[in-house]
Amino acid sequence: MKLLLVDDEPEILNFLQKTIEDKFKCQIERAESGLDAFIKCQDNIFDFIITDYKMPFMTGAALVMALKTRNNVNSDTHCLILTAYLTKDLKEQLNVDRVQFLSKPIQLDQLFEIIGPFFELR
Repeated sequence: MKLLLVDDEPEILNFLQKTIEDKFKCQIERAESGLDAFIKCQDNIFDFIITDYKMPFMTGAALVMALKTRNNVNSDTHCLILTAYLTKDLKEQLNVDRVQFLSKPIQLDQLFEIIGPFFELR
């Protein structure tokens, strides 16, 4: 199983990668921007994508909309957007299949509940 983590803060990427690797059997790739993630998504199929919402150049919302509305190998991939800015408007803007939201600060039990069905426990 293959997971893509997207965040512009390396310490958050490190934390998420370690936390997820300790709990689940999966291969993790990282991207430090939405644009970098979008480029990776053109050639790599992911089982799940976790992205931060607020990033420079391309937000997590823009990444998800680009993946869901353009023809690519990840248009059906389940996505989780992490955000401290969760609003009803944002949820309505991204009301597409296989997109969920998780508010920051992240509660690990909620994260595991969302991604658990996609990955095998260690």
